Amino acid sequence: MADDSSTNNDDGVFTYIGGGRDTVPRNVVRVRVHPSVTRIPQFTFKNYDKLEEVELCEGLLEIRNAAFFNCTTLKQINIPSSVTRIGGYAFFGCHKLEEVELCDGLLEIGERSFQSCRSLKQITIPSTVVEIDVQAFTHVPVLIQLPDSIENIGPAAFAGNKTITNFRIPPRISTIGGGTFDQCKCMFSIELPENITEIKDSAFFACNFLRNLCLPPSAEIVVKEYNHGYDSTDGAFHICTDLLQIFNDSFEQLINTLKHRFDNLPIHKMIYYQTFNSITVDELNNATNVRYVQYRTLRKLNPTGSQQDCLGMTPLHILACSTVQDISLYRILIDKYPETLVMEDRWGTIPILYAVWGRAPDEIIQFLVNSYISIYPDYALNWTKMVETLGNAGAPLRIIQNLLDLQEESFPDQLINYEGDKVLENLGGYVYSFTFIYLVKFSIKIRVKVIGLKQYRDIIMKKVNCMTENKYLSRDERKEIQSKVQTMLVQYETEYQSLKEVTSMLELLLWKNTINKAKSSDDRRRRGTKEEEVDETRRSQCRINCGADIIIRNVLPYLLPS
Repeated sequence: MADDSSTNNDDGVFTYIGGGRDTVPRNVVRVRVHPSVTRIPQFTFKNYDKLEEVELCEGLLEIRNAAFFNCTTLKQINIPSSVTRIGGYAFFGCHKLEEVELCDGLLEIGERSFQSCRSLKQITIPSTVVEIDVQAFTHVPVLIQLPDSIENIGPAAFAGNKTITNFRIPPRISTIGGGTFDQCKCMFSIELPENITEIKDSAFFACNFLRNLCLPPSAEIVVKEYNHGYDSTDGAFHICTDLLQIFNDSFEQLINTLKHRFDNLPIHKMIYYQTFNSITVDELNNATNVRYVQYRTLRKLNPTGSQQDCLGMTPLHILACSTVQDISLYRILIDKYPETLVMEDRWGTIPILYAVWGRAPDEIIQFLVNSYISIYPDYALNWTKMVETLGNAGAPLRIIQNLLDLQEESFPDQLINYEGDKVLENLGGYVYSFTFIYLVKFSIKIRVKVIGLKQYRDIIMKKVNCMTENKYLSRDERKEIQSKVQTMLVQYETEYQSLKEVTSMLELLLWKNTINKAKSSDDRRRRGTKEEEVDETRRSQCRINCGADIIIRNVLPYLLPS
């Protein structure tokens, strides 16, 4: 360990060469940790609210407990590969921390080490990490994928994550701790390895939209119990609304059924566990065919590939939910079971929504789009219901934008089928304000576009922007905005229609006058020959030359309401 002293450099960077928090100035902004330092002691930079940059060097072995606790202005940090342990509370409450780079060599991520890093945009867990401790990533809004090296996940490790949509538990994990995914409201799918032996109390508490999962038959799972009318435990799946509605609010029925979800459904089971078993194209091809030996060997399609399980899902639904996407598997399933493209599960959802919800690669999404267009060209996707599902699940705005962009780009003729007003009315309390604002603007897009007067379109959008400039809107404020927007649209649509009728009449009069002049000119040229009507080509030319575009443009300003 270096001597307990530190220095200030001419470039404004403070060089830390060891020692406790008393050796570091309270107003430090930029810190470089000297290569001789092997451990940053606990509390060294705790509550340093001016600290923005930290440079760590190779040779550092450990960041101890609460070393950077509540450094509220720290934005980015790279952890060198020599670090094997990040201590508990190390970066707790670093609200502006956006980027963290972790390197291979790291073994342990300590208790609450990144809890409440609310601005974190990206983090990759290295393939060497074996333990993620209690509440390590609680209330961290970032996608997290775990490597197969993980052996232990502490209770509530990912609680309150509003970004996770589908998740895979590593194969070495045998226990899902209490509250591990507590209130991960947007998570709709989780892949559990077959060796899971225990799922503890509140493991999936309030995962309202959790749908796709299978429970190992031998696993011990906490069931909601009752003691003289009072709940004595919350159970592993308490307030898992979507699952419980399928099983009539019976936890016992839910658990028993999911333990036998894939009985006599080999293709379903193969697809669900494909992230653990890495199935090949040949293996899936063989599974989708069965053989009957009579006079000769016959190959017939396995009928279970298009059957629906207890959740109403087909293998294509399950594949669309997967954390590992392989287009070759999609090709086999859609080629052999094309009808599953339009089959709805117990929640009325078709596979493409799960693919969008789970952020499947563009290649997969486009393949699904092309399949719908080529196989079911007349099939109308229920965009309204899909947007409602994502909105109520609290899905990140980018996912909703991706869905609506997909509609505009690939199914433009179905855009008119999107009932924006209905979506806004049916959104529950989970939708974020910025999502609501986006949907308000998208909902009026078609109606505003139909208004053929740019001045009106600009006024409408300006007023909508003013109404929605507040980023955080209460439920009452949202209802008021909806009402005002609808009233305004009706007003401008009515005025535009009146203007359209007036200008159409004016155009017809100008056109008729030009035709009459043309006929008079033709008559003079004919000098007594039989009168003929102006032909269609001449009529069209008269319309172009009647001057309506010039006159109407100058008349309209006098007709517009002030």
